[in-house]
Amino acid sequence: MKLIITAGGTSERIDDVRAITNISTGRLGKIIGETLLREWGDTIDTLYYLHGSRAETPVGKQVTPIPIGGAMDLADALERLLKAERIHGVIHAMAVSDYAVREVTTLSVLRERERCSSRGVDLEKRGQELQGPGKISSEIDDLVILLKKNPKVISLIKEWSPGTLLVGFKLLSGVSREELIETAHRLLVKNRCAFVLANDLSEIRGDAHPGYLVHEDGRYDEMKTKEEIADIICRRVMEAPGSPAIPAQRSGESGGKKE
Repeated sequence: MKLIITAGGTSERIDDVRAITNISTGRLGKIIGETLLREWGDTIDTLYYLHGSRAETPVGKQVTPIPIGGAMDLADALERLLKAERIHGVIHAMAVSDYAVREVTTLSVLRERERCSSRGVDLEKRGQELQGPGKISSEIDDLVILLKKNPKVISLIKEWSPGTLLVGFKLLSGVSREELIETAHRLLVKNRCAFVLANDLSEIRGDAHPGYLVHEDGRYDEMKTKEEIADIICRRVMEAPGSPAIPAQRSGESGGKKE
């Protein structure tokens, strides 16, 4: 059996030394990987671990770490793996940037473009000059970074491999449980996930990491720590159709199923 975990955060390049990233540590992805290897290592041939530059990685002979830069790097790596190999499941825990850098320019150039646009003057390359190899000067007083929207990588996974089981993740902040579960279920339906792990950032403190693993039928498993989340996700993935048989001691229900 071959599985993919994505973990950590993507990093969108501004220049050779600067990037736009996020605060994801990849720790949950690492714990999920370690749980899979500890409990089901004898059934796993390869665990592809696609990770951001700051994310920790699980250690094991089955683990193939694949460093990821931006969202398009992630898309390229996933497409290559999913089209070339038979992948049982993708646990897509990576925090993928919604935006990438389109152009780095200055406020003065943007104002000049606006003034000259009616005269047909092309000033496009003046902004692009800031984005060549090397480091953008720190002496610039009015640097402007223009962003473009990245494709939703999760929406492409089932296009590349319809038979692969997909676990998505959804993080909101300061919402009701009902809204959190409904939003996660909409994500599940839209992207043909088998499960979606829903978290509320406002509930995550210290070792407390509440999570709700939403099923296709709207039910959900409730967990309180990263370790419980990892255990339930791994059980659900490994018990899904097409997985190796689960020994009796592993087949008991974990987590509370709710309406």
